[in-house]
Amino acid sequence: MDQVRVVKTICNMCASRCGIDVYLENGRITKVTGMQESPFNMLCVKARGIPEVAHSKERLTSPLMKVGGTFKEVSWDEALSFAAEKLTALKQEYGARSLLVHIGVPFIYSQTEYMARRFCDLFGTPNYTTGASFCFLARVIGESLTCGAYLSAHYPGAPKCMVIWGQNPTESRLLQADFIHALLGRGSKLIVIDPRVTPLAKKADIHAQIRPGTDCALALAMLNVIIEEGLYDKQFVENWTVGFPELIRHVKEFAPEKAEPITWIKAELIREMARMYAANSPSAVSPGISLDHSTNGIQAIRAITTLIAITGNIDVPGGNTYGPGFRMANLRVQGKPVDGPPVGTEYPIFTKYTQEQSVVPAIEQLCTGNPYPIKALLITGCNPALTWPNSNKFPRCRENLDFMVVMDIFMTDTAEMADLVLPGTSFLETENIRTYPSDMSRGGLPLIAKSNRVIDPVGNSMEDWKIWAELGSRMGFAEYFPWKENEELFEFLLQGTNISLEQLKQNPGGVYYGGRSHKKYLTEGFNTPSRKVEIYSKTLEDHNYDPLPTFHEPQESPFSRKDIAGKYPYLFVSGSRTIVYHHSQCRNLSVLRKILPEPLLEINPLTALELDIKDGDYVMVGSLRGSVKVKARLTKDVLPATVFMQHGWREANANLLTNDEERDPISGYPGFRSVMCRLRKVI
Repeated sequence: MDQVRVVKTICNMCASRCGIDVYLENGRITKVTGMQESPFNMLCVKARGIPEVAHSKERLTSPLMKVGGTFKEVSWDEALSFAAEKLTALKQEYGARSLLVHIGVPFIYSQTEYMARRFCDLFGTPNYTTGASFCFLARVIGESLTCGAYLSAHYPGAPKCMVIWGQNPTESRLLQADFIHALLGRGSKLIVIDPRVTPLAKKADIHAQIRPGTDCALALAMLNVIIEEGLYDKQFVENWTVGFPELIRHVKEFAPEKAEPITWIKAELIREMARMYAANSPSAVSPGISLDHSTNGIQAIRAITTLIAITGNIDVPGGNTYGPGFRMANLRVQGKPVDGPPVGTEYPIFTKYTQEQSVVPAIEQLCTGNPYPIKALLITGCNPALTWPNSNKFPRCRENLDFMVVMDIFMTDTAEMADLVLPGTSFLETENIRTYPSDMSRGGLPLIAKSNRVIDPVGNSMEDWKIWAELGSRMGFAEYFPWKENEELFEFLLQGTNISLEQLKQNPGGVYYGGRSHKKYLTEGFNTPSRKVEIYSKTLEDHNYDPLPTFHEPQESPFSRKDIAGKYPYLFVSGSRTIVYHHSQCRNLSVLRKILPEPLLEINPLTALELDIKDGDYVMVGSLRGSVKVKARLTKDVLPATVFMQHGWREANANLLTNDEERDPISGYPGFRSVMCRLRKVI
């Protein structure tokens, strides 16, 4: 009987990075379980798809070059030489800025991202972008502007009140959902703010079904109640905030009665929420990605952060806390000439706080060539044909490119359009050093862990970071890419830290690189220009943005676009999370496809009745950009006149309806969650 071997590593089927034990027999994965040593071992259904990721017959196994419209297999030498020649020629003709690099979510905060950034520095392009251009970073920016750091709910501190704001942890964060259920059993209060009736909403003390895109209005009304009734922490406000007098005047006219017709939430319920949150300290707020996906997102996040701060719930046990962060060696190359300006110059705040460019304004630039042409696109681990807003434009973007390279493990919609497809490795065939964003660890405990190789690279595939290093070497930058194996690179990255590679090897569940402390501001202040919580942001004022959290109607809504409200009377919300898939990943895995086999449009029965739509009927959903055909699922869990759909489906691409040109003025994020649409039953 063959011996079963167990490899301990980190799952990368989503961003939670759970520790897993992978069982192998005869070189094939037979079972995956949660790793006992890891604080993240509550595996979701996606783990069932891991064996298929490793052994799928659809895996890319050799470099593919498009010749006469058809892909043919080529050697790595031929593929990389071809790429280097094309990029060199385009740089000579159009300048280094004609190259745009785009990195997907699986590789953010990994050595692949570090190598791609190093490549950009050496090549001279300023146009480095990631999928974070429309995911997560808006919360980082909004909270950093206000209190100097990204905050996470401190569940281990047993908050007496939890606010889940635009988030569905049951489908996206199982560990968080587990904490919440445990705290409910101990008597903690729960407020859920979501237009959908999520599983947690059914257990909540208060569920506020908000109109999509109006979160800032709700937060301002809650601030009005808390200030009018004196429910704020007067000592903290006096000593540690800037702009509170201005805030008092700002929210005075934003009573719950004013917010009610905007948010669709009853004024008395707004008062009840504000009182429950303020009176049950410590209280913790978990803002979700729905806040990012709004044209008023940054200001909504700032308003919520202000709520956290003035009630004294910032950096206290059971409130919202921030960790120390972990800095590995910097692979950026300084002093090389950069061919500017970059894409997205209209969003300087985004660049300042993220050190990258927003890809969203680049979509139109790819189509028009203004203010300058982008002629080459290098993509790693993402599928912009499905994930970029207004996917109708992507074929036009492609037409204007002279060269497109995709690094991936499967032939995606985007890869099919490429000139060159380079087979990378899955997380099972490589190693990585993973740091955990504070909201994904146990209350933000600072953790770092090493993932391990489970199987050898499939076919002739290559680790993605090595692809970038090899390409850089072919372009004359070999001296900047001296690392040949993972351990060499890891030793370099860890130098100067208090963690050794040997420690990570000996502790597969990870190593804590710092303790948990609270009220750090008492000795350090906040990481803002004033060293205080900046309710009034001079930084925003200096960039001609509203310095106080200010509500603006979604740029596409029945109120802001009354001219088209008759033709497009419904609200379309994309991006609803499912535990089965992650963004556009995993839908080619048969074991997961059996669980959720097709895209669905969630419609309230009252709305469906108006249009004679029955459960299981096909519906044509149309917006100003395009239309998509999708099967209807009737449910009372969504508000009337609103419809909800997951993104990432090839068969029904939600982003054919979304808008790339209407964006948050500060972050550049598109309004994925508020799109005017019309519905028609398909006969």
